[in-house]
Parts: sequence; structure tokens; C-alpha cells
Amino acid sequence: MKSICLSIALLFCFSSAVEGQSLNEFQWKSRLVLLFTPDPGDPLFEEQVRLLYLQREAFEERDVKFMWITPDGKFENTGRFLDESFARQYYERFDPRQYEFTMILVGMDGNEKFRATNRLTPASVLVEMIDGMPMRQREILQGYGNKSMSGKDPSNQNRPASTRRSF
Repeated sequence: MKSICLSIALLFCFSSAVEGQSLNEFQWKSRLVLLFTPDPGDPLFEEQVRLLYLQREAFEERDVKFMWITPDGKFENTGRFLDESFARQYYERFDPRQYEFTMILVGMDGNEKFRATNRLTPASVLVEMIDGMPMRQREILQGYGNKSMSGKDPSNQNRPASTRRSF
């Protein structure tokens, strides 16, 4: 019971979560992390939500939105899970097994970039993966959404150490 309450509390606090929307509404605007779970009380799901929540500022900086998706689209009216019609669309598009926990990272182009099934993924893995994407590299170079880069020269970040400029 305690874990379910923790999960619900985290869900309400995770401001980057979104309600029922189609994938097209996010294309070129946001990256998505889709968490497909057969049961919101699943300990694996709850722990993954907790790990992601701990890095919420890094995800907000990178325009990441989160969606929690169950096969039937319903769970205690939290408003954080997609309703049944949208849940069905996401299940059809990404084809996760309904009885497994699956996390999928979707880039701004609307394509799947990463998938983890029945395992925890550290938030840092997703952040690093996003930071390596060409669109994110452009954002960093243009100074968009890079609070964590404050005081650093973003043009140096991907250069070999021997060619980096020092100030």
C-alpha cells in the first residue's frame, strides 16, 4: 500500500507528465518517455518513476514529457495515465507486451530511440542519450535549454580533449 501511495504522490508531482494526447502533437516540440505498465502498483514501474523523478529538472531542460500507459487506460483517476483510446494507439504504435513493463524514449522526430523491457534504466542513461542526439546538440550550441551547461563553452563539449579551447 505504501508503494502505491508513493507512486501516486510522485505522479502528481511530476509536472512533465501529460494527459491523453496523440503522438503527433509532440513531434518537433517535445521528447517523450513512455512507461507502459500492466499495473501501476508494479514495483519495477514505481522504482523507475522514482528514478526519473529525481532527475526531473534535467528532463524539463531537455523538453521531455512523460506518459504512463496501462493496457486499459484506467487507474484511480489520477489523470496521469492515458485514457483507453489513446493507450490503445500507443500500444499499437510501439507494440509493447501488455504484461511487461516497458520504457521507450521517443525523439522529437517521433521515432523510437531507446527501449528497455522489464528492467530499470538510470535516468542518467536517458539524459546522456538525449544529449548525444543531433537536435539536442544544436540546442546546446544555440544556448537553448542548457542551464546545466552554464559557465561552460558548449562548443567544446564534443571535441577531443586535445583540441578543446581553454579560457
